[in-house]
Amino acid sequence: MGLVEWVWDLYGKGNLLLAVDERLHLVYDEKQAECLVIVGLWCVHPDRSLRPSIRQAIQILNFEATLPNLSSKMPVPVYHVTPPSVSSGEPLSTTSLQEGR
Repeated sequence: MGLVEWVWDLYGKGNLLLAVDERLHLVYDEKQAECLVIVGLWCVHPDRSLRPSIRQAIQILNFEATLPNLSSKMPVPVYHVTPPSVSSGEPLSTTSLQEGR
């Protein structure tokens, strides 16, 4: 399990503060830590169209906007692959064994 999956799993279980580095020795504001981790999850959302702008992230970190409602389970990344385009230019050329004889 990767870091993002681990933190998202903690988020879904309501144990988000377990992701905070224990070297802080409990000397931190829990509300700020929770906000920071949630914004971090939002910024790495698998669907890039659902990620926040820098302005949105900063507003939340400054407690000027409400936290986003993230799924309790990490969304599965979906990749869209565009099929190769077929050129409408020159047709493919074929050769015949009869040519050049």
